[in-house]
Amino acid sequence: MPNVPRSAKPIFRVDLFPPRSLSRRAARNIVLFIAALTTTIGFIFWSVGAWPVIGFLGLDVILLSLAFYFSFRSARQEERIELAHGNLRVTRISVRGEREEFDFQPYWLRVVLERGEDEQAALFLRTHGKSLEIARFLGADEKENLAHRLETVLRQTRCNPADIPI
Repeated sequence: MPNVPRSAKPIFRVDLFPPRSLSRRAARNIVLFIAALTTTIGFIFWSVGAWPVIGFLGLDVILLSLAFYFSFRSARQEERIELAHGNLRVTRISVRGEREEFDFQPYWLRVVLERGEDEQAALFLRTHGKSLEIARFLGADEKENLAHRLETVLRQTRCNPADIPI
């Protein structure tokens, strides 16, 4: 793959993150509200002698907290797509902070959007028999939009590499 220094100013750059509609603060407030509600319900059951129910109510709060924890943990992943003169670089940062970089020569690169039966889509970068799926965490419409943007900028790069704004 091409060896382009990181200092080359990108012509095109897009940063992709998994969508999250709930903030950490809102998630914490939901867990606190559910905890207060289950505590109240637990006291009612405890007062009538059904104290074992308290454990199951507490388990619900713990499981809800774990679900939010793993949801926000998965939101730490990121993909960055940068096009510099003569190189398209895809940088992936995993949930654990591990970084992977993939470099492609843009003149031979194809952007392929494959749609499944159930309205799911997969977006690939393909060149010389190699393939890389990108934007796995985006929805079908977002992938289609990204595919269109990538195809447009790659077409411009192929046709007039000197006319691309830096």
